[in-house]
Amino acid sequence: MRNTAIALTSALALALTACGGGGGEASLKGEPIAAVKAPEGSSWTSTIAKTERGYLMGNPDAKLKFVEYAAVTCPGCAQFHRDSDKELKAMVETGVVSFELRPFLVHGLQDVAGFSLAKCNGPEAFFGLTGRMFDDQMSWLGKLQTGLTEADQRAYEAADMKGKINFFAAKFELVDFVKQLGVSEDAAKACLADDKAREELIAQTERISEEGKVTGTPTVMINDVVVNPASWNVVKNSLQQAGAR
Repeated sequence: MRNTAIALTSALALALTACGGGGGEASLKGEPIAAVKAPEGSSWTSTIAKTERGYLMGNPDAKLKFVEYAAVTCPGCAQFHRDSDKELKAMVETGVVSFELRPFLVHGLQDVAGFSLAKCNGPEAFFGLTGRMFDDQMSWLGKLQTGLTEADQRAYEAADMKGKINFFAAKFELVDFVKQLGVSEDAAKACLADDKAREELIAQTERISEEGKVTGTPTVMINDVVVNPASWNVVKNSLQQAGAR
């Protein structure tokens, strides 16, 4: 994604080869870290905050800061979510590990549509909405690959950026998808039309691309060290070696 601006406005078919984060094996060693209790009446997995680049779940002062750059249309990200969700949340609940999900628009405007809706009900709902998008990814993502016509192609090419985002949202039937998860239709349409939020998502991906550490999704980091995301077991082992045990 060296030229993000072009990718954001021109790609119609899924460029699945863009999935696949980089990163070599990271050697992370540390002594076991003592658990930290959440504040009375709360839990770390329900402690959610918006950050400069994404959304953070867990103890903001956790010793191990786990970050994932992900795209809602990335099959590798969906698989990583399904494999990691239960055990990663168990680690977060100890207060030793925090989890920050940072949007990276690996498939351009297709991801803008999904992330715009995932942000719709505020930070507290973000992980639940993205989690369901990952869990059910092929039920909505597959609609684009099977339902395109020449008229669709012409309509997409003639649309402005906002129109292209709405095109993907309509083809994926994402408004109906998030309505089942508690997002009202009016709120969903407002989020898709939010120019400021869209520009922030695009600018963030461009900045991250220019930094050079993230070239695909998922890309995962522990305390800013890139870890091979080949499987959740590899990442889990790195977290454990770093002290989450």
